[in-house]
Amino acid sequence: MPDTNKCPLCNRELAEPIVRHHLIPPSKGGKDSPTVPMHKICQAKVHAVFTETELKNYYNTVDRLKEHEDILKFIKWVSKKEGGFFDTTIKKK
Repeated sequence: MPDTNKCPLCNRELAEPIVRHHLIPPSKGGKDSPTVPMHKICQAKVHAVFTETELKNYYNTVDRLKEHEDILKFIKWVSKKEGGFFDTTIKKK
């Protein structure tokens, strides 16, 4: 069973700011799809790497997100930061 006190993407302790990430974007029919708690920076990185169509069609699980090289590099980098760290330079794709 996953640790609900940890971000499923980076595996760091959850700390504010926390968002609920829709595994399928609401704009692509996922309004009622499952959500996972995630650091704001982790969700920002997901949306900087993938289009909403890519999220809907393939990257719609945390395991699939972690398959991508850019996400793996991000996880390695962010794992050294405190839980509440946020980088405002990450832009949505």
